[in-house]
Amino acid sequence: MSQSVARNGATDLDKSTIDYAAIADPGHGNSVAGWTGVIIMLVGVTIGCVGFTIHTATITYVGVGVVALGLIVGLILRAVGLGNKPKNK
Repeated sequence: MSQSVARNGATDLDKSTIDYAAIADPGHGNSVAGWTGVIIMLVGVTIGCVGFTIHTATITYVGVGVVALGLIVGLILRAVGLGNKPKNK
């Protein structure tokens, strides 16, 4: 059982071929517009789930409306300049 086993996996990564400038800032929506929109949408989903659970259509639709409001607020904040900056390629 102490025999060495040859690996047939991938070869070592040649780090000289990695473009570190391209991957330095992936920009995963970490902006005021992104966070604000998502938090408002999470509140809307929570309201909608509560309304769905207690079988109240009005509360469920209010939750759907809050989710739509979150999308609109996020887009407005992005248009004002609080979103991620576009990358120059």
